[in-house]
Amino acid sequence: MNKIVTVLILITSVLTSCDDGDFVVTSFDFSNESLRSCETGQGYVFYKVNSNSFESISVSIDVQTTIFEQTNITEYALNENSNVVYYRKYDGELPVNYFCATVPPTTPNVTTEFIGNQGVAQFTVTATRDDEDGIEESTDNQIDTDEDGLPDYYDFDDDGDNVPTQIELGADYLAGNTTQPLDSDQDGIPDYLDADDDNDGILTRYEDANGDLDPSNDITNGETNYLNPEVSNTNAIDLYREHAYLLSSDIQLQINNLILVNGEDEIIKETFVMGTIEDFINREERITPEF
Repeated sequence: MNKIVTVLILITSVLTSCDDGDFVVTSFDFSNESLRSCETGQGYVFYKVNSNSFESISVSIDVQTTIFEQTNITEYALNENSNVVYYRKYDGELPVNYFCATVPPTTPNVTTEFIGNQGVAQFTVTATRDDEDGIEESTDNQIDTDEDGLPDYYDFDDDGDNVPTQIELGADYLAGNTTQPLDSDQDGIPDYLDADDDNDGILTRYEDANGDLDPSNDITNGETNYLNPEVSNTNAIDLYREHAYLLSSDIQLQINNLILVNGEDEIIKETFVMGTIEDFINREERITPEF
């Protein structure tokens, strides 16, 4: 064995072989460490640091943020250029910004490095879109009541009348005082799914007198026009207002059939679970559906 392996023997006591034939360094332990990430100019780096043993495992992946916006399983083959795993040992503790610094720190020094360009990085992404409108809606249900391209579960205006669903549910429903959403015209269709809430023959969306795409602020004699069957002013507006929903995603990263190499020495991991990052994405999305 070469000098680097000798160093490893001194540090970790032994380079051992498991029953399955995999070679592992006994200090190769990141099970209690959190998976972290940084966005780079060429994708992302995902890493774990064991501060007790001054070692790290990092994965540089040429991947775009968009893959983390949809529930999926995506695999990337490791190679010598863009998708690479690094296992390193250092002569001191890593600074907090070691992997995310624009200019790489000069210390601590890398004492041992194994490079992995064989194997497959696998991302399991669970993405969630939520309109937070107060209605419990299954993400498996792809019903799109107003056919605006947004399923009801993340459409904050389910019936497309430009009055947000949350407003149309009614205060008693939102407060938990009733299980029945508001049905102003008593036609059996709750307001949040009813395109004509007062049943006067004029679409709620059209009872927008000032044309600001918000029928809820058009009032006559103290009563909102779209809820008053006695007021039937028509302003034909076939446009949707801007919508908003919360996009979040959790990711799990694991490396399959990983081979880390340093000269003639190898560390082989059939399956190495890097870990999970919850709320990897957590942001508000705003979109105006096309009519």
